[in-house]
Amino acid sequence: MSGLRRVVRSGVRRRRVQTVVVGLVTAAAVTATVLGAGLLVASQAPFDDAFAAQRGAHLTVRADSGAVTEPQLAASASAPGVVAAAGPYRVLVVAFTERGGMRTPPLTVVARTDPGGPVDRIELAGGRWPTGPDEIVLSGGAVRLPPGARLTTPGGGEFTVVGTARSISDTAGAWVLPSAVGRLDGPDTADGYQMLYRFADARTATEVGAGRDAVVAALPPGAVTGARSWLDVRQQAVEDAAVFVPFLVAFALLGIVMALLVVGTVVAGTVGAATRRIGILKALGCTPAGIVRAFVAQTLLPAAVGAVAGTVTGNLIALPVLAETEQVYGSANTTIAWWVTVLATGGVLAVVTLTAWTAALRAGRLRTVDAIAVGRASGPARGRWALRLAARLPVARPVGLGLARPFARPAGQAGGPRPGPPVRTAGAHCRDPAGGRDGRGGGDVRDRARRVAAAHPDRAHPGRR
Repeated sequence: MSGLRRVVRSGVRRRRVQTVVVGLVTAAAVTATVLGAGLLVASQAPFDDAFAAQRGAHLTVRADSGAVTEPQLAASASAPGVVAAAGPYRVLVVAFTERGGMRTPPLTVVARTDPGGPVDRIELAGGRWPTGPDEIVLSGGAVRLPPGARLTTPGGGEFTVVGTARSISDTAGAWVLPSAVGRLDGPDTADGYQMLYRFADARTATEVGAGRDAVVAALPPGAVTGARSWLDVRQQAVEDAAVFVPFLVAFALLGIVMALLVVGTVVAGTVGAATRRIGILKALGCTPAGIVRAFVAQTLLPAAVGAVAGTVTGNLIALPVLAETEQVYGSANTTIAWWVTVLATGGVLAVVTLTAWTAALRAGRLRTVDAIAVGRASGPARGRWALRLAARLPVARPVGLGLARPFARPAGQAGGPRPGPPVRTAGAHCRDPAGGRDGRGGGDVRDRARRVAAAHPDRAHPGRR
């Protein structure tokens, strides 16, 4: 085990460039995978998740204040099929005037004491809930004004915008405290009551219709002036989000696929570049299994560091991205689920491990001589364009070859003459004449050459006849 540790440590120290590259690529892959998977999960049934989290209203009922009383509306919460109810709330339709004199579209203003409750919990997107009768909170609908803006009612009452909120059931365009109803009431202002209901069964339009009939039957005749099903709100939200969801899904899938491809390519190249070192380790007595474990560990060390960095980066980048997407989905959840982070990080590390194991196993199965030879194999021919150009010059062939040689072996020419490779000639080992002699000496080769020339004079001087 100590020998394996030494191999891993020496490999990480010696191949610093590959170590840094594996770490950076793993970090980028984990970042893209965490962000992409987070967006992919967020795009799956976003309205249904937000509706369940905020306990949206299956049915929103508008009642005539002159035909029903608040106690009668409150008693309708015990109608058959109703599991939860909220209200009655005073509701008014008001067209405000901004400070510059521009009139806003008519807003449905609901008077609520707080944003909570058993049905339709209001999510504050910014600012705070009103604390006084002259403060108002706007929804993120047609009227978008920053906190501090001033609005004037037709009756002359002034309100200060103190926050922005969102109702998943789309029950109002603005909210005020019940004490502000007197300041809102005025000419051209329609008022009434609002009741919110949740039913035991509301998956289909038939079930919602049955619940609506039970509520209407529990109220005086003519009390209900309007009702809205949550299915209508859901359909509109799905249509609005349908424009953005395909792009989010495509970005998520592209990020995951590209991350896996890049990690696989880089890791395979890193291990493949160490094939000669694998051969040397085998020559020193390492087993194929030990070599595979060593190179997998050598790859996983920087990959683990990069995975931690990528996890943190992916979650940080997701904050502003999901903050934008939640404006479309109507949900206040702007963080990636913990299980998405765990699966994304574990998946990338699994790809790194599998790729390193496959590449190291393939190299570990090579014979020792073949593994060493792979690392020392000569590269592709270079300088072919120079040879072709020199062949067209009006010079002798030896001169053209000499001109093209620096381009074919630039490193060798820049460093001056170097000893040539060993030459095997009829059982004798030596270097070429430019490289001097080896253990047996170059004289033996020259003597053999002279004897061959004496025995075959026509071969020694082929140009003579």
